[in-house]
Amino acid sequence: MKSRAEVEDAANSLRALAGELTAPIDPFRVAHALGARVVVKNFSDDLSGLLVRKGDAATIAISASDGPLRQRFTVAHECGHLKLGHVGEVFIDKQVINRRDGNSSLAIDEQEIEANQFAASLLMPRDQVVAYLDQLVQVHKQRGVLIELVANKFRVSKPAMEFRLVNLGLIASPPED
Repeated sequence: MKSRAEVEDAANSLRALAGELTAPIDPFRVAHALGARVVVKNFSDDLSGLLVRKGDAATIAISASDGPLRQRFTVAHECGHLKLGHVGEVFIDKQVINRRDGNSSLAIDEQEIEANQFAASLLMPRDQVVAYLDQLVQVHKQRGVLIELVANKFRVSKPAMEFRLVNLGLIASPPED
């Protein structure tokens, strides 16, 4: 399994290749830079997307019923499979942020875990998140307000941003109920 630093570096290099240097990052342009085609399909409710790779050709399919923030994360996740050189021709991804699939949540499938880390790193670059959060902390002090403002800046969901901020060590884990 790749280290977090290796995954972050891979996301940074792909973002640079795609010319996506400042938030919000356009994962569709990033997919295009990888040579992948993105299509929207009608899937079952629990399916967020899939990646089909045949030789040098790759197609990323995303769920038509998912909202734009979920679609952005799914495209970034599938780009992670491609950029990280994951083995396989077909990757089927279920909801992985709000309702993580069994393998991802149990840390069983390393490729899914890495693809999630990659998507977070791609859409929410560490240095940009830190800089923006520092600016906001000067004005706002409430956790929920900060998370919402940062999530809006990077065009990701509030749960995805909260998860990223906790993983970056920028905020504490939420208190248990």
